[in-house]
Amino acid sequence: MMQASHIPRESLEFAGLVTEVMSDERRATITWHDGHQSIFHTIGLRDNCSCDSCGDHSGGHRFFELNMMPGDLANRISFDGNLIKIDWLKEPHSTVFDAAWLRSHCYSNQERARRRNKPVLWDAGLTKCLPHVSYPAALEDQEQLLAIYDAVRTYGICLLEDVPKCPEETEKIAGLLSFIRETHYGRVFEIVSTANPAVIANNPVPLRPHTDENFREPPPGIMIFHSITASEDGGGKSVMTDGFKLAADFKVQYPSEYELLTNVPITHRRFIEGVGLRAEAPVIGLDYFGHIREFRLNERTMGPLDFPEELLEPVYDALSKMFALSYDSKYHMSYLLKDGEALVLDNARVLHARTGFNGHRHVRLTHVGTDEFYSRWRQLRHELKGDINLI
Repeated sequence: MMQASHIPRESLEFAGLVTEVMSDERRATITWHDGHQSIFHTIGLRDNCSCDSCGDHSGGHRFFELNMMPGDLANRISFDGNLIKIDWLKEPHSTVFDAAWLRSHCYSNQERARRRNKPVLWDAGLTKCLPHVSYPAALEDQEQLLAIYDAVRTYGICLLEDVPKCPEETEKIAGLLSFIRETHYGRVFEIVSTANPAVIANNPVPLRPHTDENFREPPPGIMIFHSITASEDGGGKSVMTDGFKLAADFKVQYPSEYELLTNVPITHRRFIEGVGLRAEAPVIGLDYFGHIREFRLNERTMGPLDFPEELLEPVYDALSKMFALSYDSKYHMSYLLKDGEALVLDNARVLHARTGFNGHRHVRLTHVGTDEFYSRWRQLRHELKGDINLI
């Protein structure tokens, strides 16, 4: 009986029902019960053997190297239930894959699209249906905890309700989701209205939509705004804007300017006592396939632009149009954070702003790492839903 060399069987919808396998020296073709055909190149199959002698890529315990691979990958392929076996005729060596693992790593356009994150774009209408989760429930129930991660993954934002109002709880929220990223502001930044503040966040004036700290590389990932005391006059509303929605609409309205803002790096700086931060990146970050992966926009932290002179005026024109779009209220989702609530948002996607207010208001802000945040999300999706290889 075959035994998979590395991956336990997964409870995926398509697992276990292989109807046919074929191969030649270069490619293997697997036909599944749903009619889908997966084509795998034999060089990739041999590279991903994770038997004891080859070692496992996932944990970094890898012993087989590409330059050890024979030039001739002649093979014999067979399947038995959920397991697919490949005998490499020139080594000799055998590799056994779990069928679900192979399907989840199929690189056809259809399967890559299925695995890819599909963010839901939103505008002011999200005010009526802001994703929300009970914080006490998330502490006790992993399905509720997963709901927080899924909301941030899909919408870039999630409201936590029934959070203790004590300041110590801020770091506990952060620890539930990821690891705190400490900066020159410390582990937690106190947003409290004061006279003559050094940081504009502590001034009760309105703030325009922006992503935070673009002068860092990378900028802060996941932000947590923990409301200790709401404003006394009903002001100080949190205003959120979906940067991915802005980018999508901007592409339709201003295609040539979109090309500029996806390619030309914009400088952001923070030079104050003891701090000299500088970073450059396009406003709209794309992946290899042209999908939007990040959005960075902050008029208050932009530094002098630094690129060939013929680009300066066109880039300023493109930036002006993007700022105008981001300031349009039709994109603004407004919410007044109550005492004992917290907003979790993805700083690589969601711009935040604030209306002006009078009197006392106290919000605690902390950042957590995106890598660990989504690491925990993938682990939960794997444990609770059987998902693997989510992009």
